[in-house]
Amino acid sequence: MEKYAIYKYKLTKQDCIQGDLTMGNEVVAPKMEHAYENFDHVFGPKGTEVRIQKVLKSGGGETYPCHVMAHEQDIILLRLENVKNETIYELRQTAGPIPNVETKQYESYPPIYVIIDNRPGKAQMAIEIDAAAWSKTDVVRDLLQENMDRELKPFGLSIEIRSKMQQSDYWSYVTKRKKEGRGIKKMTFHFPNAKIRPEIETAVGLSTHLKSLMEMINALGAAQGELSLQSPSDDFLQKKKLTDIKNMVALCASSDYSLNVTFDDDVSYRCNQYIRAELPMNLPNAISNFEIGQKTILFEYEIEQWLDWVIEQTANFQDAEQIKPKPNRKSKRKVS
Repeated sequence: MEKYAIYKYKLTKQDCIQGDLTMGNEVVAPKMEHAYENFDHVFGPKGTEVRIQKVLKSGGGETYPCHVMAHEQDIILLRLENVKNETIYELRQTAGPIPNVETKQYESYPPIYVIIDNRPGKAQMAIEIDAAAWSKTDVVRDLLQENMDRELKPFGLSIEIRSKMQQSDYWSYVTKRKKEGRGIKKMTFHFPNAKIRPEIETAVGLSTHLKSLMEMINALGAAQGELSLQSPSDDFLQKKKLTDIKNMVALCASSDYSLNVTFDDDVSYRCNQYIRAELPMNLPNAISNFEIGQKTILFEYEIEQWLDWVIEQTANFQDAEQIKPKPNRKSKRKVS
């Protein structure tokens, strides 16, 4: 089942737009009430090739094939390809004992889908996650933003595409990974020495174990310490009743403490970190039916249903730049 990274985009007036939009000798200011209609005009009908190019610092650019696969109901489906040089090694038997290895190089065009939801009030974008085509969806986001920004300039508009992010709950995240069949490889708790760094927060109500750890680093004069566990039991980090774990999680509300969990697939999670919205395409025929113009019995596209579901699932998510880092503490206070 394909997964998509979810983004939100916003159109704004460009500063210092002069003479781009003219009627006779009159300069017409861009009207924001028509901004998203103008954005829709950037993409042509089905079959249109969209110009996607990366400008290189050395001059020139790289072009990425991109086609409009469907454009209906203010929803645009793009198929974006990444040109990659591939090498094939072929083993050929020879008359002698040593086989001959031949190499062949060719260009492959692994594609991904990009879904743009430009319906009134939606302004969201879903980028397919496929490492074979693109290592990171943020690279695709940057590429699209650069090119769409260029196309919107004649309309006096600029676009920003931002990840939809949400602060993860420790217990929910670890439980989710456990249900996915992932075991816990390592857990590390980092904590500072409040005696050496008086500006940090101190903790009260800790268990005897954590207190002894903090007293130890103070006695040794260390600036910070850590507690690291290799391959803890599967349920260890999920037990809310364990006082030590509860206190570790609570302390991570401060920027001075961190709890890192590494799973057996080497994915690391930092307690209370912000994670981006990644959702599955749970309607398997939504893409193909949208391409061929096949609607449901309710005269709507399945992709509309999926996009509405995405909005529901990400209702509490924030745009990436709205997320502020934990502040550095200037005055010492207690954390209960």
